[in-house]
Amino acid sequence: MRFFLDALRAIERGLAMALLAVLFVLVILSSGSRYVGHPVIWSIELTQALFVWLCVLAGDITLQRYGHFSIDMLAGLLPARARFALDLLDYALVAALLGVFAWFGWKFAVLTGMRPLPILGVSSALATAALPVGFALMLVTTAEQALARIRGRRAQGTAREVM
Repeated sequence: MRFFLDALRAIERGLAMALLAVLFVLVILSSGSRYVGHPVIWSIELTQALFVWLCVLAGDITLQRYGHFSIDMLAGLLPARARFALDLLDYALVAALLGVFAWFGWKFAVLTGMRPLPILGVSSALATAALPVGFALMLVTTAEQALARIRGRRAQGTAREVM
């Protein structure tokens, strides 16, 4: 299982880095071509579709590193057992919400998949499929972190204090 998760994380990070590089090139191409009077109109549409993928992948990578905003001032005052129960409730609520998001993201991708993107002519599922995939990845991360918490340790990421 660890091998599968490590491979999934490596693919996810590699894809996110590749998307960032492609988006950078597309934005430069789009801006430069408009500047010289010969816009590459498809680049904007492709950039928008790929940006959705980058956002959901970055959201999961941030979740893996415990990087999302949280306020644990009151939870930190709880005794260890109550804090443990609160953490499990938190993971359960987040997992439920991600499950709902993944389900409706899937329905949205299927619904919009029949509609082509106006300029590229490909299915708009190119962009909308990122939602169920991204939320499913976040669900896997949440399950991994909940299991690590149950086992009495943190998953591989660590939270960093901002203030």
